Amino acid sequence: MNEALLKEAADLSAARVAAAAFRGWITNVALPLWGAEGFDKRLGLFDERFDFDGRPIRDVPRRAMTQARQIYVFSQAAELGWSADGGRLAEAAMASLVRLYGADGSLANGVAFSVGADGAVASAVRDSYAHAFVLFALAALHRLNGDPRLLAHADDVARFVDASLTDETYGGLYDRFPVDDRAKRQNPLMHLLEACLALEEAAPGRGFLERAKKIVDLFRARLFAADPGVLLEHFAQDWSPHPDPAKAGIFEPGHHFEWVWLLSQYERLSGEGVFPFILQLHQSALRRGVAADGLIVDEIDRDMRVAKPSHRVWPHAEAVKAAAAMADRGDAGAPRFAADMIGALTSTFLGRPFAGGWIDHVSADGEPIVAFAPSSTLYHLAFAAVEASKAFEPKSA
Repeated sequence: MNEALLKEAADLSAARVAAAAFRGWITNVALPLWGAEGFDKRLGLFDERFDFDGRPIRDVPRRAMTQARQIYVFSQAAELGWSADGGRLAEAAMASLVRLYGADGSLANGVAFSVGADGAVASAVRDSYAHAFVLFALAALHRLNGDPRLLAHADDVARFVDASLTDETYGGLYDRFPVDDRAKRQNPLMHLLEACLALEEAAPGRGFLERAKKIVDLFRARLFAADPGVLLEHFAQDWSPHPDPAKAGIFEPGHHFEWVWLLSQYERLSGEGVFPFILQLHQSALRRGVAADGLIVDEIDRDMRVAKPSHRVWPHAEAVKAAAAMADRGDAGAPRFAADMIGALTSTFLGRPFAGGWIDHVSADGEPIVAFAPSSTLYHLAFAAVEASKAFEPKSA
């Protein structure tokens, strides 16, 4: 065997070992903690965050986005056999989400941004990012239990997004309703694409693939800057550069990796070739977004200078997903990159300051920036573990 083949074999072996260890930590340590101590039985909701002693913090508002992400996590875990209680927890949280964040047992008027410790609405704002995740959660739970009421809720939420959160003139989403700022961000659109793809897989033929196509078309026309081949984050209402120079040219390597995976899924479901965009996003994130210490930086400006040298946990999880997608395409470097990113997660973020927890954000010199572990991060980690396991672990007979 020549040297190149030996290296490929070693890299694949490293990815398999890393993926198995990552899955083991998720299933044996993280999921049991966040599904037990991290679930408030009184309200039937997941907790928003843990303190650094590993205890839930229950005197803060609980965001609809957090509930939706955790519903996805535990639905997926139950479907895969990773959590015996996952289905029960996801169904309980979904019932509470509809009851507490909706109105009169319906989501037709959208979902409130957050509720307080007493279960009363704390913020009635309708946030586009949260609505994308509610759709994603509905898809995941429907995949698990087939409940048709979940699809009815999804239709209601989609209609609300169309009526109240969509810019009919220029396309895309406003951040919130009531609309108080008409500037645009790519991030809510990215997660709406994620939700539409998940719903297309869970319940084909309900128009969600067509919705996904509109978002991908907008990505090509407005979000992606062909020169220098990056996905920009902030825009004016008409998709011209954002009026704030500090925002106008910013891109996030973590979101590049996220779009690599999403566009790969879109290509698989639609049959539409988008690989040139996938490749450019992947290459720009690898070349510009990974620091000398192997960690992914938070933000780069359009001149390719590091604008924010700190590091969050989630971009590394998204990089694992991107590596899994690229491995499916035969990218010889993907297994090694996956192993490196799982190694970065393990060495810098996971299992501290308590078992099953994480340091969510560190400075350029590795010091924690936040003093709590947000439960919403588990979505990124569990998702990455699923994709790494599928891509790199040996298939059972």
